[in-house]
Amino acid sequence: MSKLKILVATHQKDILFNDDIYMPIQVGKSLSNTDFGIQGDNTGDNISAKNPYYCELTSLYWAWKNLQDFDYIGLCHYRRYFDFSFVPFLMKEEENVTIDYLMNHKEMITPPKSIENYDVILPTSRPFTTNIITCHIINLNVIDISVLEKIILKLYPDYRSSLEYVFYHKQDVPQRNMFIMKKEFFDKYCDFLFSILFQVEKYIKLSPYKHFQRVFGYMGEILLPLFCYHNNLKINRRRILFVTDTMENSSKLSTIKQNIINKVQFKVNNLSKKTNLISDVSEDLLRKEIPELFIE
Repeated sequence: MSKLKILVATHQKDILFNDDIYMPIQVGKSLSNTDFGIQGDNTGDNISAKNPYYCELTSLYWAWKNLQDFDYIGLCHYRRYFDFSFVPFLMKEEENVTIDYLMNHKEMITPPKSIENYDVILPTSRPFTTNIITCHIINLNVIDISVLEKIILKLYPDYRSSLEYVFYHKQDVPQRNMFIMKKEFFDKYCDFLFSILFQVEKYIKLSPYKHFQRVFGYMGEILLPLFCYHNNLKINRRRILFVTDTMENSSKLSTIKQNIINKVQFKVNNLSKKTNLISDVSEDLLRKEIPELFIE
């Protein structure tokens, strides 16, 4: 079995898996007066102080700069783990489990050797009725998205056709920045991700409101599938186990029904639609609000 390390990002003290595979990491440690007694994201080369805006991505940066000698690197959350107990088919994104149940069924979150057949493991995701960008306008305003697109195409001009397809012609996005990736691609992805986000940070206004503070976390969620698609990575999808107080779950049949409805609605909404990038449509606004973005 390849050497594997999966970070468990947490911002609060909880029952965490900590073994040869799973490494709990306290995110935003440099901003906290509380020590959870686990690895912090504030050692070595780090961006821990950026956690309010980068969220779990500060642990990803720490792993990129400080973890060596692993074949695979992954990221999950203190209440969300990949489910390796079966291959999902038209299932919902998450299944509720209690921590007691998971502790007694650790095989559910133990990666099998078969993951070596893939470049990356991503969460299953429910299909939306609109494209990825339209969905994320709720979390990212038009200017933020426009700046993101401009920076992507400025740094990586060969990504344009991939960006058009993933952002405007796909209806599902693997959320929460969770993945397990071969180290060779992990390093390339982190270089791609943070080179873009650090540039975007120079131009956008950071919000004081907590929900919108997660701006770079949201951007990471759409940059991940873009990178995977453009680099033609071999992907395996896995359901997420959500650790909560109950094992109650909604009907799988109703989930399948809703997914089918959403897929059909998406196709109807996107019939013969020409791709117009938000950054192109709003360029006049960008030139007025952020003229320095266009200085070569």
